Amino acid sequence: MKRKLFLFAALTAVAAFVVSCSKDDEGIIFKASAEQPSDNGKMSFSGRKLLWSADDTISIYDNASPSGLYVPASDPNSSTCDFKHCSGGVASAAPFKAVCPASIHTSADEVTLPAVQRSPDGSLTRLPMYAYGTNENLDFYNLCGVVRFRLSASEAVSVSSIIVTADRNINGVAAISGSGTSVSLGTIGSGSATTTLSLGTAQSIASAKDFYMYLPADSYSAFSITLKSTANTTCTTATSSVTVERGKITTITLTGLTFGSPLPEGVLPGEFSVSTSRAVRFSKGNLQYQASTGTWRFATNQWNYIGSANSNISSSYSGWIDLFGWGTSGWNSGANCYQPWSTSTSYSDYYPGGSDTNNLTGAYANADWGVYNAISNGGDAVGLWRTLTHDEWNYVFYTRSASTVNGTENARYAKATVNSVKGMILFPDSYTHPGGVAQPTNINFNANFTGNSYSVSDWTAMETAGAVFLPTSGSREGKDVGNVGSFGGYWSSTCINSGYAWYVYFSDDFFDTYNGCYCYLGVAVRLVQD
Repeated sequence: MKRKLFLFAALTAVAAFVVSCSKDDEGIIFKASAEQPSDNGKMSFSGRKLLWSADDTISIYDNASPSGLYVPASDPNSSTCDFKHCSGGVASAAPFKAVCPASIHTSADEVTLPAVQRSPDGSLTRLPMYAYGTNENLDFYNLCGVVRFRLSASEAVSVSSIIVTADRNINGVAAISGSGTSVSLGTIGSGSATTTLSLGTAQSIASAKDFYMYLPADSYSAFSITLKSTANTTCTTATSSVTVERGKITTITLTGLTFGSPLPEGVLPGEFSVSTSRAVRFSKGNLQYQASTGTWRFATNQWNYIGSANSNISSSYSGWIDLFGWGTSGWNSGANCYQPWSTSTSYSDYYPGGSDTNNLTGAYANADWGVYNAISNGGDAVGLWRTLTHDEWNYVFYTRSASTVNGTENARYAKATVNSVKGMILFPDSYTHPGGVAQPTNINFNANFTGNSYSVSDWTAMETAGAVFLPTSGSREGKDVGNVGSFGGYWSSTCINSGYAWYVYFSDDFFDTYNGCYCYLGVAVRLVQD
């Protein structure tokens, strides 16, 4: 018996239209047929067949009417199916055009390929298709090609997602041209080079397992493929050149895949040398605190910050704060102000042990936020984290050996905007910039923030490659918050004296690590783990 693969159910938002259909007897009943993908260089697709399902929706339009949503009018489970009008425009005058699934139809002859493709188990599911017809018979042809990743690991491991990065955009908005077997997609001008296949159920690759993803037909110089496992480990590998053909399946076989040790909770993958003999990894986001519950956590994303709500700081505030006076871990260091909600503007109130010569190390290490506190999404145990010393911050920015990025040797940092947030990017010691993501400029240079701009999907690829982002989270004096979105200040664990401690400071036209900050000012904390 031939194995049958049903076209995947529409997105929930589109399914809602199906439920609310009220014009189910209006207009032409269209008969849709679906082109079957074939193995590249073969006549058949291993006996599999794609069938219409009850949840399928298609968008049909003509030259006179806006697109309308159409749903099955007859029993599906076949490669042909009748479709009736559900909502929106009613197509009535040939020629007719149609897009499947309706959820990707943007406007007129244009579609948006999603950044995340979903499959219950990695099997071939919904394929983007287009039809052009002069009557009610609509023959759908594939807009993309299919890549079959045949994966096997050298260990017992189950994967939950597969992330593919190409040398050009593979998701986003593209125009449709041609029809029938000559149909094609134009260049994707607005989108991303990284697409994720998200699996509904994790799949074992202890033995060979096939996973399917649709991609625009093109010749690619290489794919970077990252597998994420249920054990919070990753495996990243690369392919040689790949040609994806419309309506055909290209197989990429990867065997003997190995996964690294699981990263501790809250830790980013990039390694940064902080001396000739010591390296660290940064936390996943800036440190945050909730006084009403005494809870510490890391921001969900690297670009997240609290902003003006820090003005609500108090010993009972139920919101979150992320701007802290120096040494305010909550440990009684002998300073007058040691609680994270401290707002005194007298710098002498913040001296650990009452002296302006004590660092947040040695006998006063518990005054370091990461040493003394359990971070709820960072391992939830004390002693796992710490704050960089002044010398270590300097080593990160000025001294360590690092990769060559966009022609710059020892690429260590660059100002940028990430998801429209200004900040500083740190490149790890070993870094390969993701294909399809704009190369960073003004590396190791005090430029403004606008020289580099990255979307969320761009940053996801860069973060996976090990990059760190420090956002411009602002500053606080007493309960007055300012400079949010234009200034970034990050504490070190090293004092200067006379009321100052060292910190990293950057704004649109300035950057310095040799700068002191009054201990009473509230600035950001970014912890590291050895």
